[in-house]
Amino acid sequence: MTRGILLLCCAVFFSCQPKKKDNKEQTKSQQDTILKTITQEEHILKPIFESFDYLILGKKPADIMIIGRSKASDSFPIYNQLASYGDDIIMGKDVAYEDVKIYRKYTPKSSFEDFAVDIYEDELAEPDFSTNPDAENFVTRIKEGCAKGINFAGHYTLVSWGCGSPCQSGVIVDRITGKIYDGPVTSLGSEFKKDSELLIKNIGALDTETNLIDVCSYCEVTHEVWTGNSFKEVE
Repeated sequence: MTRGILLLCCAVFFSCQPKKKDNKEQTKSQQDTILKTITQEEHILKPIFESFDYLILGKKPADIMIIGRSKASDSFPIYNQLASYGDDIIMGKDVAYEDVKIYRKYTPKSSFEDFAVDIYEDELAEPDFSTNPDAENFVTRIKEGCAKGINFAGHYTLVSWGCGSPCQSGVIVDRITGKIYDGPVTSLGSEFKKDSELLIKNIGALDTETNLIDVCSYCEVTHEVWTGNSFKEVE
């Protein structure tokens, strides 16, 4: 992989940011780790494109551009479509997808704290399978999940299971009423908390060391908020 150059790029990026004095020891430790990782790399791709949102590594220089989906990619006949992420299409001239590594920079505008809620502390309702007939195919799994208590959005239990590779689905059980809602469908898991309505989909695509997302056809990381019966994307 290209962990060494990724960590180096991140080190350069963060070195340009203001640092607190009490973070000097932590920064030195991170730099030591980066240098150690780089020395272990045998094949390193070089940065060939960088913007606020993307970092692209390649074997040789290439002409890269990012266009919105509203623009027709066939308007650029000499460019190949390398990948897409959200509303963006990544285009390259004289370069193929297999010759590059494309990363989306993770710069979230929302956090779990932004959607904090109080946690329900009264008696918990059992799942009511009459409210969602499809959930009856997973009775044991849902009951086992509910036995562990509230784990999402103040008064819900989110239960998930595999639905193929890569795929996860599940349900959300209201522990006040027992009503069962269809849960999120993800490719690389999700992150959520018992005291927040925010859910981060496909969190497994994020490298927490570099804060980069490895762009692929199923790797889009999104922040979504539970509205009480469905999810609404916030970024």
